Amino acid sequence: MIRISTLPLIETTAQFDAATLILLVDVLFVGDTPRKMREHIKANHGGFIYDKKTFIPITLTGTPGSLVANAGTPIVFKFDHGFQNDYHFNGNLDAAIFHKKLYDISHLAGEPSIQFVKEEDFIIERYLSGAREYTEPEKEAKLLAPVAKMPAIGQKAMKGLTPVRK
Repeated sequence: MIRISTLPLIETTAQFDAATLILLVDVLFVGDTPRKMREHIKANHGGFIYDKKTFIPITLTGTPGSLVANAGTPIVFKFDHGFQNDYHFNGNLDAAIFHKKLYDISHLAGEPSIQFVKEEDFIIERYLSGAREYTEPEKEAKLLAPVAKMPAIGQKAMKGLTPVRK
């Protein structure tokens, strides 16, 4: 069993690209379910309560290329009794690095299965109570930059539509 808190954190995009196997750690809010289902998730799926809301820790492993390729694709977590919840990774590596969600587990490549110790306090402190808002760095504004190309209206037919005949 591996402790996530002891794994090497990915702090730059160069480290992300150099890794052969990565771990994405996040939390999924499942508090909009009936009380009975929340109790079931806590008991059987590693869920926990923080600030009167139910969360479940998410650990996804894969190569850096697979993470980027699947960005924006929802990952469906199916629980018992027909309940399911989706997790979306938006593909913003800078935000994932800023929020400390990526770990280098290249040393575990080739292992048949990887299991993690339940570190509820670490997950709460890093991803819920200690969460900070990520702001995109502002790009340098160019005052006298030429316009790339003026859009032309009515020059080309829109794809999928045919012109109306009179």
